[in-house]
Amino acid sequence: MVQHQEQQEDQGSGWNFTRLGLVGVVVGVAAWAWQAFYGTSAGIIYKPEPVYDFIIVGGGTAGCVMAARLSEVEHYRVLLVEAGGEEPWLSNIPLAAPLLQKSRFDWQYLTTPQKSSSLALVDKQSSWPRGRVLGGSATINYNIHMFGSPQDFQVWEDEYGATGWGFDEMKKYANKAECRRLRPKIFKQDQCSSNLGEKKQKGCSNSSRSSEGSKLGDGGHIRQHQDAVQCYSPPIRVHTAASTLTNTFLAAGKELGLPVGNLNDDIDYGVMAAETTVFKGRRWSASTGYLRPALGRPNLHVLIHTHVSRILWEGKRAVGVEFVQWNNAHLNGSVFARGEVILAAGAINTPLLLTHSGVGPKSILQKFNIPAISLLEGVGGNLQDHLNLPLYVSLEKSASLNPAKMGTLTNLWDYFVKGGKGDLGRTAIEGVGVMPLTGDQPEVGVILFNMGSVDKHLYSSIANIKLDYFDATFPNMDNQSAEGFIFLTSCLHPKSRGRVHLVSSDPRHPPSIDPNYLHHPYDITCMRDAFKFAMHLARTKAFQNLGATVHLPRHEECIPRGSRGETSIGGGGEDARSRYQDYVNCLVRVNAITGYHPLGTTRIGHPDDPKAVVDPKLRVIGTDRLRVIDASVMPTQISGTPNSAIVVIAEKAADLLRESWSDKSVLAREKICSSTPDCEEELLANISNFSPSSQSIFSVMIIFSVIWATYPYTSVTAVYL
Repeated sequence: MVQHQEQQEDQGSGWNFTRLGLVGVVVGVAAWAWQAFYGTSAGIIYKPEPVYDFIIVGGGTAGCVMAARLSEVEHYRVLLVEAGGEEPWLSNIPLAAPLLQKSRFDWQYLTTPQKSSSLALVDKQSSWPRGRVLGGSATINYNIHMFGSPQDFQVWEDEYGATGWGFDEMKKYANKAECRRLRPKIFKQDQCSSNLGEKKQKGCSNSSRSSEGSKLGDGGHIRQHQDAVQCYSPPIRVHTAASTLTNTFLAAGKELGLPVGNLNDDIDYGVMAAETTVFKGRRWSASTGYLRPALGRPNLHVLIHTHVSRILWEGKRAVGVEFVQWNNAHLNGSVFARGEVILAAGAINTPLLLTHSGVGPKSILQKFNIPAISLLEGVGGNLQDHLNLPLYVSLEKSASLNPAKMGTLTNLWDYFVKGGKGDLGRTAIEGVGVMPLTGDQPEVGVILFNMGSVDKHLYSSIANIKLDYFDATFPNMDNQSAEGFIFLTSCLHPKSRGRVHLVSSDPRHPPSIDPNYLHHPYDITCMRDAFKFAMHLARTKAFQNLGATVHLPRHEECIPRGSRGETSIGGGGEDARSRYQDYVNCLVRVNAITGYHPLGTTRIGHPDDPKAVVDPKLRVIGTDRLRVIDASVMPTQISGTPNSAIVVIAEKAADLLRESWSDKSVLAREKICSSTPDCEEELLANISNFSPSSQSIFSVMIIFSVIWATYPYTSVTAVYL
């Protein structure tokens, strides 16, 4: 009887499992059907037409801007190619950025082991998140909105031969992105001293301070205010931080004699309430502001899940691209451009694609037997990134975000029911400070990241930090109600230069990425000054009123031992100051992590410059009909985060393209092949682009559904986000 009962139970459990499997199949098929018929946006395609006028490679910030602006011209036929897919719904939540890193929406790059830095990281390798999704890295970043200092762009013109890329021109396009009208900067403020020491600062004069300038702070370079917003739907929408910590940060800057204003409009340096690309509680990337409004235009196609592997040439003219779909080498094809091929794949993938296509250093091309199109030693070189040194500051008073506050039912209700309100509807970036040290260029910066506690396993994983070093740097992370914040300090114009280069003939193989952090001795000194900037801010009365205490990590390799074996970084006298300086130097080498700002690997310059890759019109030197439009063309870092500056670069580049192809009849007469009278027809006749049929997609989704049903503990979110 007992055995019979057990058999019935086994049969019942087997039936339950089978029923669960059938339910899984039904749910999977339903999910596929919804995605296929309702979930894909207008203009998203899986099979391109044989020929377009312009092919844009990379659907990140620059690619989205270019696709939107070029498709405004009705007779242009534009194809945007993106290796990833559409943005997941989770990306709308600004604070969810860490959850998207090291996911399928991220290229998940790692640097080579570093020699002079990154000692707290696993294998001394820095994790470099790069967006593999429409919107690119702006879909997984922390949304800070900055255009940079006027001096940044003047250096491009004066020292790198980037004619036409000075501040006046860039400001014009920044105003276009924000729907503002340009007004010149017409006055400066002469009060230039600060409590950090009497230093000659840029923009100082003997003229009396204006009343408007005095409202912005006690010193600094003040710009003329811009006109009000002129249009209803600007491509860039910005949220300005407003919290107790924001107000405290601004008050602290004012205590130090720094200007208080807007680093994007009013002042060249000083402190400001952070501006972030967030609108009504949702992330507002270039995909949201530029590409989405353009989708559905009949002359714009967006090809997703498609990795461009090589540029196609006729002589030195770029005529198209080869691609692989769904990361399957057997699913490949080609598409051609009558006008130009535009690379917007970013600071890592753009030089990689150029090299695989025969444009790059001679030694690399020869090593991998790649036929040379243009020998350019600068391809992949000049790699730069900001380093951030994090400093945790605990607070005695309640003023910060933490998991206990964010996870309340009220917060969830405010965000998901009331439309993006509450703490989840903003980033954790509250303030940004930029301060000059010597000369005319802002050199150090600080970002206030408002988070008293984080998930240490998540954050240590995405940054590749060893857990013991993470615990030493960020105390109280096990306390979900901890009050505090993190200062991220940075040298804004580092002098170390690294390189990106391919290590395999397979275009899908990750490259070697060596940022060469802290190789130049200037950078360690500059980072130490950035550390001092944050410490001065934390010690102001404004922060002390909140009970602020900076926690300095006591890493064993950074703390000198006295004659009795005790550790110390304090004390007095010259010897103590020397020990403290050595401690900070060590702290930078151990704890500093990427600022997520790689750029410069196909930098702009005069065509005669042996290290330049693109000319001032962003045309790849030594080739025809090929341009680069992304962060890789920037010759130096800007005084801030570069994402919004990339928008400005793409806005200007779109005008350069339209000027070059303003004659409709010229574009219509263009041939993609001219070697023989019939070569174009023969070429197009041989194209066989892969296109997944409904049946093949259905089969794949059935397989996914069965796997999901068979392994009920596997997260469906990974497939359908």
